[in-house]
Amino acid sequence: MGEPTELGGRRRRVQVPVRERALRVEGLVVIDGHRAWRQALAERLQAGGYRLQQTAHFLLAEREHEPRRLLVHFFAPQELDADLGAWFLTELRPAGWLADPEDLARLFAGVIGSCDPRDPTRAWRRYAENTLQRYRALLRAGSAAGPVASPDANSPVTVFASLYRRVWTLLQQEPAGAAGRLLDAGCSFGFLPLLLAEACPGLREIVGLDLRPDAFLIAQQLAEERGWQQIRFVQADLCRADQVAALGQFDTVVALHVLEHFSPAESEQVLSHLLEVTRRRLIIAVPYEEQPEPAYGHRQTFSPAALEELGRRCLQRWGERQGRYWCEECAGGLLVVERGHTSAA
Repeated sequence: MGEPTELGGRRRRVQVPVRERALRVEGLVVIDGHRAWRQALAERLQAGGYRLQQTAHFLLAEREHEPRRLLVHFFAPQELDADLGAWFLTELRPAGWLADPEDLARLFAGVIGSCDPRDPTRAWRRYAENTLQRYRALLRAGSAAGPVASPDANSPVTVFASLYRRVWTLLQQEPAGAAGRLLDAGCSFGFLPLLLAEACPGLREIVGLDLRPDAFLIAQQLAEERGWQQIRFVQADLCRADQVAALGQFDTVVALHVLEHFSPAESEQVLSHLLEVTRRRLIIAVPYEEQPEPAYGHRQTFSPAALEELGRRCLQRWGERQGRYWCEECAGGLLVVERGHTSAA
């Protein structure tokens, strides 16, 4: 079966087999509808017995027999970046297609993979490069005009660009040669290690840690291609003291939007393990939410008061009388804990 596509401002029938732009992820079939004639595609699906819902970026189709669910997306290749998650939450959750992290993972895999079903890895690479390009543009803008503008809470890219910019600024304040080793705990796709390799040549080693090695696979490949031998990615469980301790000591440890993914008891364990491997500075960022976001797998919320208390507990665990901590507003809350200072921030 083929579908007509739109070329420029003219409609011309170009038959493109659906199987060449479709990918099945478990029970969900995702179709790349970029440049497709949306109305003709909708009519074809209705003729096949599907009930349709339409949003700005998606055509959602359901029926009683297989394939029961089809999701058509209309993203151009250059639009594949980390902001996809915001569109999923805004447009697919109200329709009942997104409830938990498993749903979110299926949507990412389907939408990105459908753009190159014969070689999904190539599509994921495009996603990574598009996201990195946006981060670089935002960080350059921040460098020229001060901090990144107040982030749009619905844009993961602008949220994390603000956090990455703040981490970079703190590293720039270090004396020459003091930056040393950095651990990105819960690195996910591994974008921060790549950006820091470009922006902070003084870092001797950058380690990205995540529980899921498939998340940082593309970043690992990009680092190898660019000859960035200072970058290393490892699979480890932050709840396992032995796995974290095996990585050694780090001058800076970063955990950006990580603790909210753990229960309060688990996050205390994670915090203890990170403090054990922090030689100089620990940077923690958390979102401020009224309720934990289930689609992202959040299991607890933080407030400014809770973050202040977290900073106090960090110094107590270190036994630091001359250490310091402070909290900032940065895409939620940012906590910086440092050893060996004599004055409060």
